Amino acid sequence: METLYKWRMQEKDKFGRMRWRLVRSPMTEETARFWAANNNKIIQRVDVPAGKLQMSHSSAGATARVSVKS
Repeated sequence: METLYKWRMQEKDKFGRMRWRLVRSPMTEETARFWAANNNKIIQRVDVPAGKLQMSHSSAGATARVSVKS
């Protein structure tokens, strides 16, 4: 079974400032990249498996910007 990770995505708040928000459901690496491509989002893996309760916001994994061709 593949490891599920927590992810965060970059989005704009109502004032137009960029911020990071945690994605609700844990996903595998492949599923997260697919989700980001379909939603045209910038995502970043939180380096703690989803089963762990403690999260470190300072240690973030691979960041990906995925764009979809029209």
